[in-house]
Amino acid sequence: MQHGIQQKRRGPLWLVAIAAALIVGLVLAMSAYGVGRTRAEASHPFGNTAVKDRVDLGIWVGKIDPATQTATVEVLATPRGALADKNGHFVSDALLYTSALKADPIKIKAGEPISAAEVKVVVEGTLTDYPFDSYDAVLAFDVFSGDKRLPTAATVASGDTLFAVSEAPESDSDEGIDLGLHASRSIPTLVFAIFIMILMLGLSLAAAIACYYVLSGKRGLMFPAVSMMGALLFALVPLRNAVPGGAPIGSIIDFTSFFIAEGIISAALVGTVVVGYRVEMAKERAEREAAARPTNQFPVFAPQR
Repeated sequence: MQHGIQQKRRGPLWLVAIAAALIVGLVLAMSAYGVGRTRAEASHPFGNTAVKDRVDLGIWVGKIDPATQTATVEVLATPRGALADKNGHFVSDALLYTSALKADPIKIKAGEPISAAEVKVVVEGTLTDYPFDSYDAVLAFDVFSGDKRLPTAATVASGDTLFAVSEAPESDSDEGIDLGLHASRSIPTLVFAIFIMILMLGLSLAAAIACYYVLSGKRGLMFPAVSMMGALLFALVPLRNAVPGGAPIGSIIDFTSFFIAEGIISAALVGTVVVGYRVEMAKERAEREAAARPTNQFPVFAPQR
């Protein structure tokens, strides 16, 4: 009686524990999402913001491409104070020099509407360090009107969801913008990639356990186990390629999980088939020998009445 009451009490306790764990996990996940979103939407001011007559640069880091070692950056120059006319346009022609791959300056015409210019800058990093790869770049901007360098301020923001971008000034000059850009994998990207790595290792462990179960019990060829291992062997390839960022073959994710998992599952599959085949053949030989072995049978006579 008491044992039944204790079992009834344990049931609700397990449900409460599972519900609490789900709530805690959901809170942690939403907290991580909030931190990532706040960081992505944040903008950081740099340069000479105390001068009234200056040029404000809106710098938007749109996409970082580790494969080509470049970052796409959009720049919008806006004049302030005496540098702007009544419509908010430049009062005189200006040139915007950048640290982009193309050395040609961006020409700004006086009195004409201003549009954002897209440039590409070089980033340095090692893509095969995925998912722990990081990249560095230098963002340098100078605005000239004739031979005069104009005071410049900038606001930097990033829109690449695969990377967390941080900026730091490279110099203390009051004129021009010279920033060091550092990009590392964002928290969601890092969490997903590590999850895939752990999952691949877990699947290889499952294949090894199935192999041990079949071989230790000399169960022969168990086609459900063989089918499972074959499916896992080919399923790991699209699973590995599902990681965000397009990591090339030979990255850290491969040497720490993918190659290991593929090797374990392949060995388990081949071992299960080869050893299982030998066990099956041994069983068939034993059955044939038992069937061919003569049996001592004596005639049974019915008693006469």
